[in-house]
Amino acid sequence: MLTLELAEPPTDEDSRLLLEGVRSFNRDRTGVEPPRTVAYFLRDEELLIIGGVQGMLWGRFMHVDVLWVDENHRGQGHGSKLMSAIENYGVEHGHPLMYLETASFQALPFYEGLGYRVFGELPEISEGETLFFLSKLLPA
Repeated sequence: MLTLELAEPPTDEDSRLLLEGVRSFNRDRTGVEPPRTVAYFLRDEELLIIGGVQGMLWGRFMHVDVLWVDENHRGQGHGSKLMSAIENYGVEHGHPLMYLETASFQALPFYEGLGYRVFGELPEISEGETLFFLSKLLPA
């Protein structure tokens, strides 16, 4: 007999089992190896991280999971530098299709200024806020 069980939160081991199941299915259907994560970090003189960008590579795409710059270092071009670095890495390793999400209260104008275009919206993720899905195809 099967049972339905809520796990809030699930264990790391159980989450990993789900993810490995999906990745195995995807590899069997596409021949593409599992996704891998890459990141660039921006460090200060004391080697403390003051910013970074992380992306996941799979197939021809890179999903930018997170871009963050410490509040005291914003507005100095660091976000653009980090995005340029990870985009270049993607292109150099055969992943020219970039995509990401940002909320209306986050960085939509920043990403549009880098050439990303909205391809979808999810309104009311919280009251009055929208989640935007953006992509950019980089020249190979």
